[in-house]
Amino acid sequence: ASDLLGGVAREVVEFYGEKTMQHPVGSGPFRLGAWRRSSEIVLERNPNYRERRYEDEAEPAPDDAEGQALLARFKGRRLPMVDEVRVSIVPEAQPFWLAFLNGQVDILGTSAGSLPSEFVTQAMPNGKLAPNLAKRGIRAARQVNSDTGFIMFNMEDPVVGGYTPDKVALRRAIALAYDNDEELRALRNGQGIPAQSTIPPFTSGYESGYRSEMSAHDPARAMALLDLYGYLDRDGDGWRELPDGSPLLLRLSSTSSQISRRGNELWRKHLARVGLRIEFDVATWPDLLKRSRNATLMMWGYGWVAQSPDGGFFLGIAYGPNSGESNDARFALPAFDRLFERQSVLPDGTERLALMREGKNMLAAHMPYKAHVHTITNDLLQPRVRGWWRHPFARDTWVYTGVDMETSS
Repeated sequence: ASDLLGGVAREVVEFYGEKTMQHPVGSGPFRLGAWRRSSEIVLERNPNYRERRYEDEAEPAPDDAEGQALLARFKGRRLPMVDEVRVSIVPEAQPFWLAFLNGQVDILGTSAGSLPSEFVTQAMPNGKLAPNLAKRGIRAARQVNSDTGFIMFNMEDPVVGGYTPDKVALRRAIALAYDNDEELRALRNGQGIPAQSTIPPFTSGYESGYRSEMSAHDPARAMALLDLYGYLDRDGDGWRELPDGSPLLLRLSSTSSQISRRGNELWRKHLARVGLRIEFDVATWPDLLKRSRNATLMMWGYGWVAQSPDGGFFLGIAYGPNSGESNDARFALPAFDRLFERQSVLPDGTERLALMREGKNMLAAHMPYKAHVHTITNDLLQPRVRGWWRHPFARDTWVYTGVDMETSS
C-alpha cells in the first residue's frame, strides 16, 4: 500500500496534462497497447527496450533444480520472452475460474492476485493440484507471500488509543477475542499462516519459530482482562461499558469487498462472545486511506506487502516520526523509537535480529496493530506456459515468462 508515484517524464505531463495518469508512459519491457477500463489491459513488447538476456539476471541456487532447468532452457533468450500480455479484469471469481478451465486464460494468477479462494479446495485439495487438472498438464505454483494482514488501532482515539494499562488491556482483549484459525478456515480456505508479528516471511527479522500473543485466541483471558480493568456490563444488556460507565462501541473500517464483509461478520461474532459491541464503517479504499492519514478511523483492517528483503519497514509502521504516513496507528513510544533507530543502522546479523525481536515483543505487548495473517498464493498455469515464477519482492514476473507454442491448441 503506497500513495507514492514514480517519476514521469516532463514532456508526457506537458502533453497529457490532467489526463497524464490515463496514459502511462515508461521505459520498461512492455508498453501499453490498449486499456479498456474495468475490462482489459493489453501490454505489448517495447521495441525500444534495452537488451537483456535471461541468463544476465536469472541466478538460481545450485540446489534449485527447477530454477536450473529453466536457466538451461531459456539461456540466450532476449527479454521479454512474449510479444504481448493480456490482463483480463474479471470482478467475479466464477467466470474467471471457468475461463481458465476452458483454456481462455493461460495463468490464473497475476502479480496482484491468484487462484480465487472459493476454488482452492476444488483445484488444490490439501494443498496439492487436483488429479483431473494434473491430467490436463495444468501446473500449480504455491508460496507463502511476504505480506502481513492486520488490524490497526488508532492510538489517538479516545476509546482504543492510549498507553495506560486499561487501554492496553482493551486492545489486547480485542486481539485475544478474535479467532485467527477460524479466519484461515472459513474466510481463506487455509490459504495463509498465522502472523506472530508485523514482520513478514522472507525479510530480515522474521523468525519462523517466534511466537507471540498476536495470533493467539483466548476468549477466557480476554474476558479476564476486561473484568480486571473495569470494562463491565453494568446495565445487564449483555454489552460491556467503559470503566467510567459510558457506552463502549468499537468501529472497524473496511471496504465493501466480499471477503471484507465476511471478515466483519467474524469480528462481530468473536467480539460478541466477550461482550464487546462493534459496528462497521464501510467505504472505498482511497477514502479510508485519506481518513486514516487524518486520524479519524478507530480501527482499520488492511495489509502491507514487502518491497525488499529488509524487514525494518514493518517495524517502521510503529515508528513515531512516521505517524500520518506508514505509521497509520500513530504509535509513539520513545523506547520503541530508540530501538528502531538502533536496529536501522545495523547490518543483518545476531545483534540486529535481537533488537528486532525486542521490537516485536514491544508491539505484541502494546498492540497498536494486531497482525493476524501472512497469505498464501496459488497460481495455476496452462501446459504451454513456461518460466512463470512468483518472486517474493520482484514484480516483473511477465518479463521472464514464455509460451511454448508447440503445446498450444
